[in-house]
Amino acid sequence: MALSPAARPGPKLSASQLADYLVSPTPVGQMGILKQAKYPATGRPLVIQYQHARRAISACLQSRSTMNRIVADAVVSLEQRRDDPTNSPLVRDDAIRSIAVIETFQRGVNAFDIGNAIYEAPPNPSDPLFINGVEISVWPDAIARGTTRGDEVRVGEVFIRCTIGQTGDAAENRRSDANGHLATIAHMHAVQTYSDIATPYAPVSMVIDVPRGAVIRGTTNMARRVANIEMACSMIAAVWPMV
Repeated sequence: MALSPAARPGPKLSASQLADYLVSPTPVGQMGILKQAKYPATGRPLVIQYQHARRAISACLQSRSTMNRIVADAVVSLEQRRDDPTNSPLVRDDAIRSIAVIETFQRGVNAFDIGNAIYEAPPNPSDPLFINGVEISVWPDAIARGTTRGDEVRVGEVFIRCTIGQTGDAAENRRSDANGHLATIAHMHAVQTYSDIATPYAPVSMVIDVPRGAVIRGTTNMARRVANIEMACSMIAAVWPMV
């Protein structure tokens, strides 16, 4: 079968898509995620949601002493996007949602378990992660560095999630599991990327789920999650030609 011009010939997902795939409750849902990944030209939204919010929150992590100024500047810029009648409804709606999530983070920052780590800007570009024939694009929102009592530097990656998502107990459980998988992928990528400059340590990698006021860290006992990720990638590689 000939590929559509917009189709990716080889299996490629973002880290977030893989995390969501792993917790999708139905094969139909999993196939929908793979179709979005294979045909990005048709499945990609016209506006990358919350990119301004994630950038602002990342800046707040990197410079908490100037957080109020960072938030104020970001909100002013987003209000201009929101109120500009020449912008599309999608752009204006994203501005509204981004303002809300930035302010949510600002109000609840002291309740987030972000510790005493030093946060830095992520590398750009970021090398992908390859797992059992699947290319995983990993674009963390920040890099975290911490030290042990022996002054050993430990490093991890940070993802910021801003979407509210579905509600209900089952959906919340899936979201929690997806965040756990994403934190695991972040650690796996940190091992690949930073082992020569610091010690990757799973609990330093984290997902900051802003709407839920939660921080989900990688766990040192991650063998089961890694095995699930590897098996899922093997299945994705096998079914990709049929998507």
